[in-house]
Amino acid sequence: MIRITFIDGEHIDISRDTTLIGINNSSRNKRDETFYLQQEYNSIVDNGLSLLTTDERLGITGFILSFDCFTLGESENETIYLKSAVKSISVI
Repeated sequence: MIRITFIDGEHIDISRDTTLIGINNSSRNKRDETFYLQQEYNSIVDNGLSLLTTDERLGITGFILSFDCFTLGESENETIYLKSAVKSISVI
């Protein structure tokens, strides 16, 4: 299991079954939406193959560094985490 610790001391634990969603700020111009995010990656839909490494920390770290922010799960109520808020990634 992987633990992501944030700079405010909060942490989340990620297992192989956790759905990870990568989100980027979208630069497309729309008349009605000046600021919005776009889902770019879903570990379930995309099979999570890029996260499967011999060292899970490397897969999760690469995932976090590839997007502007991320969330766990697909619910509208899920917290969106900024990658800049991550302090450390460790195995527990």
